[in-house]
Amino acid sequence: MRNPLEPICDGKAALEYSSLTEPGTNTSIMWLCRADGERLELMHGREAAEARAAALIEKGSL
Repeated sequence: MRNPLEPICDGKAALEYSSLTEPGTNTSIMWLCRADGERLELMHGREAAEARAAALIEKGSL
């Protein structure tokens, strides 16, 4: 069973948090997903994921 999704960018994208963390830190590893849950990219940090989602939305890819 996959982890729950957290909507970002006004619901146009979502984050799926993993139970794994970055080596040597407590930063969660997460997946940037389409709103329907399709995984797009493995991300390292919420800010990076939100920035990437915004860029993909701007390009019309998301």
